[in-house]
Amino acid sequence: MQDLKSLSLSEFQNELAQLGEPAFRAEQVMEWAYRGVLNFSDMTNLPKTLRQKLSENFFISHLVPSFVSGSEEIEHAQTVKFLFLLDDGKEIETVLIPDFKSESQKRLTVCVSSQVGCAMACKFCATGYMGFTRNLTVGEIVGQVEVAAKWAETHWNQRITNLVFMGMGEPMLNYERVMESAYILTSHRYPFQIGERHITLSTVGIVSGIYRLAESEPKINLAISLHSAIEEKRRDFMPVAYQFSLQELREALIAYYARKKREIFIEYLLLNGINDGEEDAKALVKFARSVPSKINLIDYNPIANIDYQRTSDARKEKFRAILHEAGLFASVRRSRGKDIDAACGQLATRSVSSKRIQPLVQTTK
Repeated sequence: MQDLKSLSLSEFQNELAQLGEPAFRAEQVMEWAYRGVLNFSDMTNLPKTLRQKLSENFFISHLVPSFVSGSEEIEHAQTVKFLFLLDDGKEIETVLIPDFKSESQKRLTVCVSSQVGCAMACKFCATGYMGFTRNLTVGEIVGQVEVAAKWAETHWNQRITNLVFMGMGEPMLNYERVMESAYILTSHRYPFQIGERHITLSTVGIVSGIYRLAESEPKINLAISLHSAIEEKRRDFMPVAYQFSLQELREALIAYYARKKREIFIEYLLLNGINDGEEDAKALVKFARSVPSKINLIDYNPIANIDYQRTSDARKEKFRAILHEAGLFASVRRSRGKDIDAACGQLATRSVSSKRIQPLVQTTK
């Protein structure tokens, strides 16, 4: 039998055609599945004969966290990390990040994974040291949001407002599944209904994927993990730079902006004494001026057995001042969840935490 949620809508339509059923039934079935219905017999608006065919050929998977940990941050609601054990025994992690500044200004972001591990091998990222295992299915991507949404509703009475594809894996290398999940998460037919403009896809610079995204319909945001605008330095800690040069990346971003007319987020991880000097800042200014952009400066989060060090506040402010003097918008992203290895670059399916939280749902299937 086949997992219904492993299929895209078009793939499921093809499967129904093989069973002699009309294509419009596919979305009806998917709606039930992504509203938490696990038994085809409960899909009451479907003909009994169709429900029987579905039961004989498909099952509906249900992602369940095997471990949930919460950050010890006191001044904010806890950052929560979910560890998921997949049906094939592989593991992924998802992070739920609350930013409740006031009763009228509540932002709740879920950071989802798109792959088991990652093939990009960036030297500053824990996931990169895991290597690549496989792409996630649509159901495994959306399932992360389902669990996080239930947690948020139960514990904070809050809906997910933002979503970032910044978890484990390179989203552009699982493009079809990521975009299919984005459709489900934004469509009015499904319960999530996250605004397209509140979804961000982050890439290390897969140029071919940027061109594909430029031609796509969804109005989701694009973030580039740049980390150096000097070719030799970028190649030293980001192997993808050997495949796609900064010039090729710049041309892709120009094409993206010409098509989408949307600012691009540039993610820049500051590494002490490596990419945080005046030369680095000026190179970033030159690159960022290619298209309208916002720059997020990110503090390095420690990874076991890796020698990189966090940039000092003084060097960070000097770096940011150069960007501001050049007329660029740059902010420092405050890392959340460092104490539970949930911050940027730390996801590596380690289920050891300083604090356990009672799981939202049972951890056995």
